Amino acid sequence: MRRFTLALPDGEMAGIRFGADGPPDLVLLHATGFNALTYRELLEPLGERFRIIALDQRGHGLSRLPAVPEELPGWDLYGRDMLAVFDALGDGPPFVLAGHSMGGAVSMMAAEQRPDRVASLVLLDPVMPTEQWIDALYASPDLDKRIDGLPIARGARRRRAWFASKQEAIDAYRGRGAFASWVGRFLDDYVEDGFAPMPDDDGVTLTCSAQWEAATFASSRHNGADLLARVSVPATILIGEKGSVSRSVDDAASRTSARRTVETVPGTTHFLPMERPDIVRQRLIAALEARTQVGRRHRRR
Repeated sequence: MRRFTLALPDGEMAGIRFGADGPPDLVLLHATGFNALTYRELLEPLGERFRIIALDQRGHGLSRLPAVPEELPGWDLYGRDMLAVFDALGDGPPFVLAGHSMGGAVSMMAAEQRPDRVASLVLLDPVMPTEQWIDALYASPDLDKRIDGLPIARGARRRRAWFASKQEAIDAYRGRGAFASWVGRFLDDYVEDGFAPMPDDDGVTLTCSAQWEAATFASSRHNGADLLARVSVPATILIGEKGSVSRSVDDAASRTSARRTVETVPGTTHFLPMERPDIVRQRLIAALEARTQVGRRHRRR
């Protein structure tokens, strides 16, 4: 694994890389509150065959981009960042774009705007709110009121931001709450880049602030079905069996001629990449191999 940064118009986006240098075969975007390193156990084995990168989105992990909660207009800001990433990566063949939760929604936004850069999507329980959900969330334009009215955002704002050490954070999280079903070293890797040392060695604090995470949860104003229906590239969509946030995926899949494969992964929740990385990795490999076959056909013409 190697770390790198990309220069965007208003700062630096951090990322990690597996496999050989060069244009990526696969780019992965994380969920709200997480970071690229969280998914190392999922991605590292793929580096033996493919060029893989994962990115810390604005306000997350080690990226250094302005992240003012009161100025977050919606997830379109994350989508615009991904368009800037396309430019920063330079020319290269279309790659597989994968995303978990919010990362899945951002992947759809980017693929809609720049289908020439995206060979296909692999969406891991992407956030796909319905129009009714959006109307209820935005009944008040005030961010604090939206956070108060949304349990997951309210909980994020109350998150403990400080621990004496990263190990203390790991011990506090392991087997509890959202982390209860995570396998392997996913939790350790999340904490590694999810917390940063405080000045004077006074413990560690969240790299994605509780207020930014809460604001992100309370700013998902895209219509999931409409967005996916507008995406013209093929998409593989994996859904958690319990607690999925892909509320409108069936509606979207029925309204487009582009190839859509929707699969519910038995025994999983919204955190399916951390629960069944073996299955997710298989679907990523299938998308990567399909991309390679298409590229070979084009070169023969």
